[in-house]
Amino acid sequence: MVREAFSRAAAKPEGISGIDFLEAILRERPDLRELVERDEREGGLRPEFRDEGWCSHVIIIGNEVFKAPKNADFIRDFDKEPALLQEMKGKGLPVPEVTYIGKESVFFSMTKMPGDSLDTLIRKMSMHEMQRLAEDVVDFMIDMAKALKRPPGLFALQGDLKESNIFVDPVTKRLTGIIDFGMATDVPKNYFGPRNTEDGEFRYMINEILLKRRTELPSAPVHSRKRMARAAC
Repeated sequence: MVREAFSRAAAKPEGISGIDFLEAILRERPDLRELVERDEREGGLRPEFRDEGWCSHVIIIGNEVFKAPKNADFIRDFDKEPALLQEMKGKGLPVPEVTYIGKESVFFSMTKMPGDSLDTLIRKMSMHEMQRLAEDVVDFMIDMAKALKRPPGLFALQGDLKESNIFVDPVTKRLTGIIDFGMATDVPKNYFGPRNTEDGEFRYMINEILLKRRTELPSAPVHSRKRMARAAC
């Protein structure tokens, strides 16, 4: 019954619960079921449920992070994120690696990023540490744009660069990884910036560095610029 409700063909209109999601994971991953059901004193794993907002469920089991849509409205584009992560694999970018894609149910798993999320650290960071981290983040943005092939004049952008999606070494305060590519998009160079960064000072630092670094990205051919200008009208 849960399988039918949580399948690629159908989903409960009222939404998928976290327990539905966990059952879907363990149904497809019997290796994890044994570990989850084993007593913690004997090396069992306790699933960690994370609240990831209005569209996704996230459960952490051991060193894997599992992600699924909360209801049928979000199923259609859900394969976009694991596909992009797989496109970035082997390109030297500090992003999670996809470890499993659901066959019966709509979910995927990825490696857990090292470090702590920036939202838990930013108030403890000096201006020098924030500036250095902003440079790390811009390095990532430029490297991602260069690594992923897009039509001339367009560049891949993470799309949701808020502090909770930026992972940092708690000791060195340097970037360890970027997560959450569900809102990734392709944009022209002029629109290439830190979407959804909440801290105004940190966003200003990123934008200031980007103004200089954006010149590293190739400009669109004339015919492409004209086409994009017509589309914007």
